[in-house]
Amino acid sequence: MNRPNRLKPALMACAAGLSLLAAQPAFAQTVDSTKLLELMVAKGLVTREEADGLLAQATVAPPPAPIPAGGVANGVQTIPYIPQVVRDQIKEELRAELGAQAQAQGWSAPGQTPEWTRGITLSGDIRVRGEGVFMDDNNADIFVDYGAINAGGGQNINDKTPGYVGPPYLNTLEDRQRARIRARFGLKAQIDSWISAEVRVATGNDTSPVSTNQTLGGGDEFGKYALWLDRAAIRLTPVKDVALDFGRFANPFWTGDLIFDDDINFDGVAVSARHALNPAFAVFGTAGAFPIFNTDFNFGSRNAPEGKGGPFESRDKYLLAAQLGLDWTPRDDMRVRAAVGYFNFDGVEGEVSSPCQFYEVACDTDPTRPQFQQFGNTMFPIRNVVADPLNPITSPENQYFGLASTYEVLNVRASLDFNAFDGVGFRVEGDFVENLGVDDALMRLRAVNNLGPSTTIPDPTNTNGTVTLPGAWDGGSSGWSLKLTAGRLDLASRGDWNVHAGYRRLESDAVLDAFTDSDFHLGGTNSQGWMVGGAYAIGKNTAASARWLSGEEIAGAPLSADRLLIDLLTRF
Repeated sequence: MNRPNRLKPALMACAAGLSLLAAQPAFAQTVDSTKLLELMVAKGLVTREEADGLLAQATVAPPPAPIPAGGVANGVQTIPYIPQVVRDQIKEELRAELGAQAQAQGWSAPGQTPEWTRGITLSGDIRVRGEGVFMDDNNADIFVDYGAINAGGGQNINDKTPGYVGPPYLNTLEDRQRARIRARFGLKAQIDSWISAEVRVATGNDTSPVSTNQTLGGGDEFGKYALWLDRAAIRLTPVKDVALDFGRFANPFWTGDLIFDDDINFDGVAVSARHALNPAFAVFGTAGAFPIFNTDFNFGSRNAPEGKGGPFESRDKYLLAAQLGLDWTPRDDMRVRAAVGYFNFDGVEGEVSSPCQFYEVACDTDPTRPQFQQFGNTMFPIRNVVADPLNPITSPENQYFGLASTYEVLNVRASLDFNAFDGVGFRVEGDFVENLGVDDALMRLRAVNNLGPSTTIPDPTNTNGTVTLPGAWDGGSSGWSLKLTAGRLDLASRGDWNVHAGYRRLESDAVLDAFTDSDFHLGGTNSQGWMVGGAYAIGKNTAASARWLSGEEIAGAPLSADRLLIDLLTRF
C-alpha cells in the first residue's frame, strides 16, 4: 500500500490551511509554516514547486479575522483553527483507507455482513400433536413384542424351566392418548460454488429411525428432552445436475411411505442426476450404498467358542439401491412423474447360529436379528441352543428372533399433479411394492407369527385327548397404496387448504417393517385400511391439520386399530 501518495491530497490541504493561518500574528508565534513545508519537501510528501506555490498563496491571501494569541487570553484557552474542508478531506481519506483494509482482510465490507456468513441458511420447524389410538374390542391379546425381546437380553422359550416368565406382548386392547412434540433445527452452508454442507438436530424419544416425536410427559415429570443428530452431510455438485451426498442426509429417492417413513434419513453415500431432454421432459436417477448396521467391534471377544478364541464374524447390514424415473410437463397446469426402484437390503435376514451352549451370553449370529423393528414382519428363532445335558427337559433356551425372509424390494411409483383453477389443484399418487426375496416354502417352515387359524386333531398318544396345531404361514409379499389430494399442495399463506383420502394394503413381508410408515395401524406392515384428513393454514407457514387412520390386520389373529392425529405445525 502506497500510503504517502494516498494521503497527499489531505496533507497538501492541511499545509495550505496552516500557511494561511501562519500569516496571522497569533498563529505565527507558534507555527513556522516555512519550516513545516521544508520538512514536508524533505520527507517527499510534496514537491518543491508545490511548496513554493503554497507559500505564494499564503502571501497574497486576505487576512482573516484576528485571533487571540496562543495560550491563555482573558482566561480563555485558544487552539489553532483547522478549516472544515481540511477536516472533511482527512475524514474521507481515513474512511476510504480503513474500508479498503477491512475488505482486503475479509473482516468487513461497507454495507455488508462478513463473506463467510452470506452462504449460511437457517431453517426449522415445530409441530405439536395430539394423538389418540383406539383399539377394537375384538382384538386378540397374543401379539409378542419381538422388538422388546431383540432389544433386550433375549427370551427363554422353554416354559418347563423353573421360574419361567413369558414373553412381553404388545398392547392391543387398551386405548391410549398422548401429546407429542417435534422440533427440528437445521443449518445449510454454501462453502464453495460446488460444495455445501448440512447439519440438523431434532427431538425424539429414542434412536428410532422413523420418528422424531417426543412424547410430552414421557420422561421425568417436566424433565428436559434430548436433541439427536438428525443430519450431517456434505454435498458435492461437480457438474451441472449431478450431486453426490456423503454422511447422513434426507431420503435421496422419490418414494412414498410404503417403503420409507417421511422422517427417515440415510447413512452412507448417494449420487443423484437429472437431465432435461427438452423443456417439458426430463429423466432422473439415484443410486447409493447405505450401512444399516455395523457389528460391534468387540462382539464375541469374551464369549468365543472354546478353542477358537477371538471375536465372532462380522454381521454387517447394508442397503444397496437404485431408482430411475421421468418427469413430464405436457402443459403448464399439469405434471406427471413416474419411477421404478430396486432396494436390496443385504444381510438383514436372520441366520441360525452355530451350536451355542445354554449358558453362553452371546451366539455368533445374534447381530442378524433386527436392531430396530415396528410390527408385522415374519420372525423365527435364530439361536441353536445346546441344552443342559444334566437337565435337558428344564434347560433354559434363551432366544433371539430374526427376519424369516430376505428383502429385495421392487417399487413402482407414479403421480399426477393438475392445477384446476385459482390455485386449487389435484394430486393423484400411487405406489406398488413387491418383495422379490420371499420364499414361500421357507417361510412356512420358519414362521412363528403371521399364521393362519390353528387346527385341533386327536392326540395320537392319548385316545381321549386332542392336540392343537398352529396354522400355516399366512403372510404375503406385496403392497400398494392410492391417495388423492385436493387444494393447495404447499400451505404457505394464510387461508391455504387441502384435503386428502386414500387406501393402502401392505402385506407382512412386502417391506421391512422397521422403515415403513410409523403412523398407520401400529406402524410397520401386515395392515390395510383407509386414511382421510385435511389441513388449513392459519398464518404464514403455519397450519393446523387432522388425520384419521383406520387399519386392520391382514394375516394372523384379529388386530384393528384406529388413530387420530391433530397437528399444529409452523416452519421458519
